[in-house]
Order: sequence, then C-alpha cells, then structure tokens
Amino acid sequence: MKHNQEAPVVSLVSLGCAKNTVDSERILGRLVESGFLLSEDPAQADICLVNTCGFIHDAREESAATLRELAKLRKSGQLKALVALGCLAERALDVPEVANTLAPADATVRFSDYPRLAEICRGLLARHAEKNRRPPAAATGGDYHQTFQNFPRLRIGAAHTAYLKISEGCSNPCRFCAIPRIRGRQVSRPIADLVREARELLALGARELCLIAQDTTSYGRDLAGKFLLPDLLATLRDEIPDAVWFRLMYAYPLHLTDAMLATLASDSRFCPYLDLPLQHISDAMLAAMGRGMTKADTLALLDRLPQKLPNLALRTSFIVGYPGETEQDFAELLAFVREGRFTHAGVFLYSHEAKTPAAQLADDLPLAVKQARRDALMAAQLEVSRRRQAARVGREISVLVEAPVERGAKVPKGVRALARSQYEAPEVDGVVMLRGSAAARLAPGTFARAQIVQALDYDVIAALA
Repeated sequence: MKHNQEAPVVSLVSLGCAKNTVDSERILGRLVESGFLLSEDPAQADICLVNTCGFIHDAREESAATLRELAKLRKSGQLKALVALGCLAERALDVPEVANTLAPADATVRFSDYPRLAEICRGLLARHAEKNRRPPAAATGGDYHQTFQNFPRLRIGAAHTAYLKISEGCSNPCRFCAIPRIRGRQVSRPIADLVREARELLALGARELCLIAQDTTSYGRDLAGKFLLPDLLATLRDEIPDAVWFRLMYAYPLHLTDAMLATLASDSRFCPYLDLPLQHISDAMLAAMGRGMTKADTLALLDRLPQKLPNLALRTSFIVGYPGETEQDFAELLAFVREGRFTHAGVFLYSHEAKTPAAQLADDLPLAVKQARRDALMAAQLEVSRRRQAARVGREISVLVEAPVERGAKVPKGVRALARSQYEAPEVDGVVMLRGSAAARLAPGTFARAQIVQALDYDVIAALA
C-alpha cells in the first residue's frame, strides 16, 4: 500500500562500482537526516534517485534502461519525480548524446550539488504538486569534497563489509579513460577523517574495510606532494586494534612503492591481496594507452611482489581491442596471462569514450574481434584459476562468513554457507563454500577457520576446522 506519511519517501537505485555505492550511502544518510523516509521499492516512493554509472558503453546502457523503466512508474502515477545523478549525469555536461539518455529524468544533479540534494528533491516534489513537471537543471554550487565526503552514511549491502573511499577523482593520464573529466583531479581525504570513518564503520558491524579510490596508490600526493598511503595504512594499523581485514583495491601499478608493500606486510590484518589493473603488457599498447610503464617495468614489479608479500593474491584487469591493437599485441597479452601470475582477472572490451585522447583514434577493431579476444583471455585465465584453486586443497584458511545458503540455491551438495578468505574480494572474486550444518549456524560477519577440501573453477569448498 502507498504510504500515508507527510514526510516524503525516497528510493535510490545505485549502479556501477563500489565508489558509487559509498556515494549512495552518503546520499541516503543525508536525506534521512533531512527528514526523508526510505523505501527499497521505487513504486512505494514519492521520488526515485538513480546513481548512474558512465564509465563504459555497457554501463551507460544499463543506466539509461533503468531510467526508462522507472519513468513508466512515474507515468502511471506511482512515482512523482525521477532524478539522475552520478557519473552519467556529470558526463552529460559535455557530451550531448549522453544528455539524451537522461531525458526520462525530471532533473540531473551534479556532484557539486550533492550537499543540497534534499533541497532539490523537495523542490521537485513541490513542482509536481503544482503540475510543473520539468524544472530547470540545478545550478552548480556547494563544496562537494569537503562537505559531502563527511556526510553520515546509511549502509546498504552486507553490514560486515564496508568500503572506505580514501580519495576522489584521478590525475593519471590514461588516454582511454573519461574518469578525470567526470570526477576531476584527485582530491585525497585527510587521514584523521578516514580513521574516524573507519571506526564508525566498525561500530556499525563492519569486519572488512576495502580501501578504494580511482587510484589508491596515489593517495595523499595532492595533500603533501608525496604518496601518503604508507602513512594511512600505518595509522589504521596502529589506531584500530579491532579484528578486521583491510583490503587495498584499485592500486595503480606505476605508483606502487616498496614502502607501501612493507606496510602491507607489517600486519596480518592487511589482506595479502592487491587489485592491480595493468590493462595490457605489449609495449606498443602500454605507450598508446598512456600507462607510463613498459613491459619490463611491469615484469619487474610482478617479480618483486611475491618477495615483499608472500602468498599474495593478485587481481588485475585488461582491455582488449584498443585502437591499433594488432594480432601480435594480443598474442603477447595472451601468452602473458597463460604464465599464471594472476589469481583473478577481468577483461573489458575497449569502449570509445567521447573527449578522451583515445577518442581521436579510429575505433578500428570489429566488435566480434574484441569479443573473441576477451573470450580467449578469460579461457586462459580459467585454466590458471583451476590450477591455482587445486593447489589450495588441504590448506587451512581464515574465512569471513557472508551468508547461509538459501533454500533452493544451486550449490554443491552439503554446502550450507558462503564465505570469503583474505584472497577473495567482495563482489568481484570467487567464494569459499562451507560444508556442514555447523556452517549454517554461523552469523554473517563471523570469522572462522576452515580447511579447503575441493577446488572448483573459481571457488573452493571447505569444511570448518
């Protein structure tokens, strides 16, 4: 039934990456603080916000489809207003074809207007009451970084895993990426603010903190003219005594230093895990992409990592089909993946992004070729994953319980709960499947010991130790 409250009811659909999720949590926290009620179901809300993703073509398509679907609720009278915000809304400022995809929304809101989002929403609802459907787009204003980044967060998703966004924006010159145009240059948050927020997240039940940014390894360079990630990690280590996992995501390889690695090795609560997006291995492609590294640089880094962090789980990502990628370039990348250096890997098709340096190049490879190259890389990584998972059988590991298995779920016989070890990041990697009735009784967010008894393609099955 529709609500009968005087307070406006808001629903939020969060798309895209974990960095967007953190923004969504701050938006919800601010709106609740401002007197809004929440509904998970847009059909039960007065106003629905869509936190869009505009990173690549597929993400833009998902955002546009979501807005079109929600517009049907508005047309039927169930929803009074629809707002687009997030990366796609920011991208629409200078790319007309992107702006057209946001047409179903009553308003688009830029990052700089997040601090006054409650005011904007109330204005939209007031105009709806006056039968004035289309207000002008909100003017920019407010201090996004210093104000919004300190808003309270209303957590969504699993309580035991939280994302700690340590900086916003990116100052790297990758030629294929629109993120600097969307999010601006890097702005790092002060260490004291991050420690305070980490404590708040732990108090709310978090047992794993994933440090995220567009480039975590560059953290602090805008504040102090040098990399402050070792200082941040050491402060979290020394000032937070809790039983918690710290996980480093989005580590730009060019800026990964021995000091960072040494700090990660200094405490067992730092997961022996790195998310290190390499994008390619061919010198020609690395140069064309503006990555600032050569193949020799990359190999030297990969050789150094296990010396500094034994038993490291390494995630990476690659782009196939970049303009000018030859068969030889791809064969070199395929051979590199087959070497088996990576625990986890993702592969993206090159997406032509307007107003990036790469957009001046001809997108010269057919979609079918890009897809075939992606499939070949993923098949190679699948074989690597099978070997790596098989080598884990018999090992005892610490796990963080995610959830009991729901009735009717398609899992191997005897599996009663899902968990992860320090070697699997949430949402993007495999899981540890726990056997036995005792596993079903473990609450989400519980740490436990388990022994791996069987390997699957990307997952493992374990029994409680």
